[in-house]
Amino acid sequence: MKLPQGQVLGSIEDPLQKNSLQNLLTFVGVIEISMETGKGYILADRGNIFAACFRDDSGIFQGKDALARLKEQGSIRDRNLLFTLRVYTDDEFAEANEAFVNAGMQISHPQERTASTVKNIIDRDKLARLLEQPGVIAVSIFFEGFAVQSMGEADFDQVAAVAEDLLRASRKIADDLRIGELDQVLLETGENKCIIAPYQDLYICLITRNDANLGLIRLALRNLTKGV
Repeated sequence: MKLPQGQVLGSIEDPLQKNSLQNLLTFVGVIEISMETGKGYILADRGNIFAACFRDDSGIFQGKDALARLKEQGSIRDRNLLFTLRVYTDDEFAEANEAFVNAGMQISHPQERTASTVKNIIDRDKLARLLEQPGVIAVSIFFEGFAVQSMGEADFDQVAAVAEDLLRASRKIADDLRIGELDQVLLETGENKCIIAPYQDLYICLITRNDANLGLIRLALRNLTKGV
């Protein structure tokens, strides 16, 4: 089966084992899985899985059987386990979907492709109100180093990637110091502040000027989290 090349976006942790595929809210394309025991593909559109295939020494698995096999294999400690995201255009997605369907590897019928969008999950008005707080320069919702939705002025791809690194490092530090579960991260320089906090199942990163009022921003974050 030949799939469109697409554009390589990067790699992620196992989305099936963590049940986090649905959180790839803006991703449209194929996830290429490579491990010591086999190789497979998952075709996904904004958290919806459309098709899958996996091949290992036991044979070729298709559709839901492929997902089940991938979950079994993913539970095995594999140093070479790699999940690579390849972003598709609409035409590339249609081409890939046709290839999967013709091979009998689809999970959902093509007509079942939903129009779920980020705007249905994240309230842009609330994000806009956060951006309007004095001193706030940029706001970005991110997941696994990828920007899901952003407002303001910044290189959001870089913001999401760096925020993910900072979040992981901070979790490790909190764990090493045994000071409890990480709630919020604050990085402050002479010119700016970077604040990272949980938002639903994702994380939100704010870039502010150094003179921004942290109290007001934290209150706005709490209101956002509570849906106020």
